Amino acid sequence: MGIVDCIVFTVGIVSGSGIFISTRGVLEYSGSVGVSLLVWAFSGLLSLMGALTYTELATMIPESGGAYSYLRAAFGDTAAFLCMWTSITIEDPTTRVIEALTFANYVLQPFFPSHSQPPEVPLRLLAALVIVFLAWLNIYSVKASLFLQKAILAPKVLILVAIISVGLYRLALDPTTSTSFVSPFVGSSKTAPLLATAFYQGLYTYDGWDNLNMVVEETKNPERCFPIVMTVSLTVITLVYLVTNVAYYAVLSPSDVLLSPAVAVTFGDRVLGVVAFSVPVLVAISTAGALNGQTFCQSRVVFTAARHGHLPSCLALISIINCTPVPAIVFMTCFSLILLVTTDIYDLINYVSFSQNLSRLLVTLGLLILRYRRPGWRRPFKVWLVVPVVYLVVTVVLVVLPLAQEPITVGVALAVITLGLIIKMVFVRSSSSSCCCCYFTCPTFSSKGTLSHLSGRFYRLVQILFQALPEKRE
Repeated sequence: MGIVDCIVFTVGIVSGSGIFISTRGVLEYSGSVGVSLLVWAFSGLLSLMGALTYTELATMIPESGGAYSYLRAAFGDTAAFLCMWTSITIEDPTTRVIEALTFANYVLQPFFPSHSQPPEVPLRLLAALVIVFLAWLNIYSVKASLFLQKAILAPKVLILVAIISVGLYRLALDPTTSTSFVSPFVGSSKTAPLLATAFYQGLYTYDGWDNLNMVVEETKNPERCFPIVMTVSLTVITLVYLVTNVAYYAVLSPSDVLLSPAVAVTFGDRVLGVVAFSVPVLVAISTAGALNGQTFCQSRVVFTAARHGHLPSCLALISIINCTPVPAIVFMTCFSLILLVTTDIYDLINYVSFSQNLSRLLVTLGLLILRYRRPGWRRPFKVWLVVPVVYLVVTVVLVVLPLAQEPITVGVALAVITLGLIIKMVFVRSSSSSCCCCYFTCPTFSSKGTLSHLSGRFYRLVQILFQALPEKRE
């Protein structure tokens, strides 16, 4: 993937369902329109700081796997395994379930009266169907997945431009018609845990900027690509998200937003008239693009962990014909389908946000440790020191404060992490002594770690085995 491919890929993943569902969650916890808009702006700035921090690591350790690979370099196998464990049990499947449920909700919403929720059975069946279909597409061809990602970007831009244009036009005609901006800070939350949870909802909307780190081996010239892609993508997305929320509040009151199961659909019903039916369709297409990108990237975490011996070696296999990690994709798809039994989408967002913030806290700390312990390592891109330090401090706050506001959410996440530690101690050997995946492991960070090269090595191994079979039978 080149620079344009990576920008399209990143924007496609980040601008998924979040901007269409998290407006309600951010407003609920922030308490007012004014504070919610500040949360959106600071969430974008914080995401950009995190993306630049991860960019230094991506150019220094150009191995697929993202946070898993970085923690393995900084802290060793146990930290990497726990990162991978929370990723495959909480973060990745939960994110995909949120996108799939949002897709299904927006597809079915036009068939039901305003402010009513579609029935659970068809909602979850449709969500399962889109998860399975996109898994099949990513198994079939990498090129087909990238083509779909590019094709979906057009309707995604179209729906956001429509919302922004109509909302700003209404606001310019008569600013007094919008009750949201009369007293924007009335009712603002004053407790730190509530504000931290509001940031959870906002940061979820920007989530996905680190997915490109999971497929760094499949990008062209990552040393040049990553700084450009991250800066351009996050800056554009932050501005678009902020203006989109202003457009929402120019038409809808805070109570309308809190009562709406699908904010974009309510917005369309209010101002777009006969073409309002197109809003849920375009939103669903946008969400499908994010889900497709996640399916592509997240399977590489499983693949990388398996070739280092932290998962069964069969998950490090790839298709000889299509050069895709088929077992890893099937594995992640099964996890996602299991999590479809969850009922509350906002609880899912809190689960994944806490887990991701904890992971990113450790990755940022790992970067600072590597700067101290490995000053001689080649760093093609070196971020200004204040960026990872500020990002680390804010992430610590976001991890600690929700302990009081969302104790159940934090408790579940910590229980999953503890279970992962037990599994690592009892069942998993150190990857340095593991031989089950040594044939697929790239000992140095070079182009030989790419999926296409591994497929060639695997194909040669199969040839050797089959040539040896007749001699063994004789």
